[in-house]
Amino acid sequence: MAKKKAPETPEGEDDKKKKGGKGKILVVAGAVVLGAGGYMLGGGGAADPAADAAATTTTLYQKPGCKDPSPDSSPVTVVDLPSMSINLADNHYLRVSISLGLCDDIVVTEDLPFITAPAKDILVETLSGGSMETLSSPAGREAIKERLNDEIVAAYPGEVFEIYLVEFVMQ
Repeated sequence: MAKKKAPETPEGEDDKKKKGGKGKILVVAGAVVLGAGGYMLGGGGAADPAADAAATTTTLYQKPGCKDPSPDSSPVTVVDLPSMSINLADNHYLRVSISLGLCDDIVVTEDLPFITAPAKDILVETLSGGSMETLSSPAGREAIKERLNDEIVAAYPGEVFEIYLVEFVMQ
């Protein structure tokens, strides 16, 4: 698995102050891009404003299972898993790709890569044999994403806090 970051020394506080503005700008820019993408994917707005207001949203700062979640945390580090083709029921298949949102204290380098085999195994086990009817509905996709998120976060305690569906194509 990936290596945990070493605690920062007091002299590292000056570096934090210097980088603080850039990090906040990146987080705001990322939030704007994610919001615009969600707006476009959602069809430009909800038909029922009351349902939209009642919907729960997650933010980049809400990192359950991570140590010391903080509103001043750095932008999310993600590990992209390659696309996988998974057999569904009735001779259909699904091409799926996810990204893993990592906790702030996880360091991934070329010398110390993040181990993704457990996440890939969970993807195959959870999605294999699923029906196209279930997975093609928005409610079905959301349910499977929640299930995948729960299982993958449990497989990487203190390392992964969220998964992101990056590709989801059925045939």
